[in-house]
Amino acid sequence: MKAIVTTLSILFYFGSLGTTQPQMEHRGFGYEIVSTSHDTINSGDTVAFSVPKNPLQPSDNKNNVKTRFFTFEMGMDVWIPAENYRIEGNIDPFEQRLANSTNVNIYIMRQRFNLIRHKLNLEYGVGLNFHKIMFDNPIVMRRDQGELSFDYEPEAGIRKSRLSSTYLTIPLMLNFESNPNQSKKSFRIAGGVYGNTRLGSNFKQKFNNKRSDNIKESDNFNLSPFRWGLAGQIGYGPVNFYVNYSMTEVFDTSKTDYDIGMVSAGLIIIPF
Repeated sequence: MKAIVTTLSILFYFGSLGTTQPQMEHRGFGYEIVSTSHDTINSGDTVAFSVPKNPLQPSDNKNNVKTRFFTFEMGMDVWIPAENYRIEGNIDPFEQRLANSTNVNIYIMRQRFNLIRHKLNLEYGVGLNFHKIMFDNPIVMRRDQGELSFDYEPEAGIRKSRLSSTYLTIPLMLNFESNPNQSKKSFRIAGGVYGNTRLGSNFKQKFNNKRSDNIKESDNFNLSPFRWGLAGQIGYGPVNFYVNYSMTEVFDTSKTDYDIGMVSAGLIIIPF
């Protein structure tokens, strides 16, 4: 449609010049029209007249701030002990069932601020991190008078024991998009930091006899109240992955001797 309107405008302009025929020269994706006035046209005088490079190309008139509500990530939590902790019978209390140790991130809002031609962006937001660590052994967590302990109880008939925690998170990253006009054909990579504050945590036990009196205890379990870490994302089109590496230990080392790091990684289900 733009091409038709452009052509009609050129014809109308030339018709208003009478019998004088201007010289129109092709210049790459545009044209140069030679003209001196509305009545006469002399060679050497120019009036620039541009034609869109490609009428089908998506518009570059993008908003500098893009907002997306409710993005979703799902993956796995892996604890990284600083040493080989052992309790009765040479049992590793932090051995995990990795398939059941999940990380779910729900970002209530994320924004992307254009820095350079919508290819380099500053990305930030606010959301919730849900962490669930499933222990492979029949472990019971207890906190008595501020002292945290992990007890091995094989006779208790424990089928599952897990620690859950919820954190408020704020990420801040630099994002690169290779094709901002067509996100389905764009390679992207991002890196930055995040900060967390703990909202709540609980420890739950389920038993082999599936009795109704499953135990669930809400407590802080000396978990770090604040955390920060490094965040990264990579993907192409609709397939995107994330990884978060905590620079803060899982437990508050001023209150316990357990020095445990954590990595979370997985798939971005609903991307930005």
